[in-house]
Amino acid sequence: MADWSELPADVLEHLIGFLPIQDYHRFSAVCRYWGMVAKERRHSPAQQIPWLAMGELEDTKKHKFYDLLENRHYYLDVPELSSTVLCGSSYGWLFTLDRKLNFHLVHPLTGECYDLPRPPPFYEGHVEREIYLEAEELQHFLVIKAILDYDPRTKSDFTALILYGAYYTPAFWRVGNTIWTTITGISYVPDDITFFEGKFYIVGTPFTNSYSEFYTFEVGTEPKATKLELRVPCRGDPKYIIEDMCHNFTVNYLVVFGGKLLLVERFLEVSERRLTTEFVLHELDLEGNNYSTCQHINGCTIFLGASDSVVISPSHFQNCIKDAIYFTDLASNFFSELYGAEDLGIFDMIGKSITPYYPCDVFHHALADPIWFTPNP
Repeated sequence: MADWSELPADVLEHLIGFLPIQDYHRFSAVCRYWGMVAKERRHSPAQQIPWLAMGELEDTKKHKFYDLLENRHYYLDVPELSSTVLCGSSYGWLFTLDRKLNFHLVHPLTGECYDLPRPPPFYEGHVEREIYLEAEELQHFLVIKAILDYDPRTKSDFTALILYGAYYTPAFWRVGNTIWTTITGISYVPDDITFFEGKFYIVGTPFTNSYSEFYTFEVGTEPKATKLELRVPCRGDPKYIIEDMCHNFTVNYLVVFGGKLLLVERFLEVSERRLTTEFVLHELDLEGNNYSTCQHINGCTIFLGASDSVVISPSHFQNCIKDAIYFTDLASNFFSELYGAEDLGIFDMIGKSITPYYPCDVFHHALADPIWFTPNP
């Protein structure tokens, strides 16, 4: 009988490249030799389906994650996540902000952690609107979204980008910097940010028109965003105006897909509840300043929310729906207090229907609305 423990390392490394995170850890536990091969990480990791990061349990202080693939929960004891707000996620890292506004980048599966500078003030550059907010209040509203350009485990000179404050102002930080550098030149409140082909991109819809507009910038000493000529018409109200309590509005997302950049429009209706009704996708032609509407995404799946958007090919994952968008709530504690945090589901691009992937009484905690987290080993 063959001795599996004596398989050559290169064969084992090849096998690891097909394993989801759950089986990766089971593989590591088979024997000491297999564990050493897995720990060396000389293989290309398999594509992973994101988990839903769902917040902290009050009694045990463990963080709760939902695994779509196995339809089960995991409870991770990560001290660096204790009493923090999850502000974003990229490449398996989580951005966290604690009650004293200390900002960190944490890899919950390995314990690796970077100390980031404190985010800029909530009303920076808008002193005429300055109000006093307690630190624990700012913890929920200060950082709207946070992403990375590269995985810190593969590139030490990485950059983090955030949208912060009352006006969703973009700012970046690079390894070695002591402060966040604000990006100037943007004339509206952004909706989303992403990194694509060496540049950061920003999208938003000014109140004064019904077009989505785009800016790009590269990291430098005095970064200024450059406005693109590209414009995409949008439907519905461009923003949610609290005073008027309008009953529909649009939120934009930027998604990197197969070497292309997509604009994803999310349409919501507001009454006693706030619910997503539809998504529309546009492929952007950045050189020609044009766009085309997509009816499908070639059998792939998009995971959309407050984290960096993730696109996977679900051919190896039986529980994952093709040509679909898995979306979370908008992850704004203000809206959650008004409407709850139950606006999550699966949008079928072919059938134009929405079905749940988690019960409507989704576990919700004041410290963290659900966001996607890719469990990279």
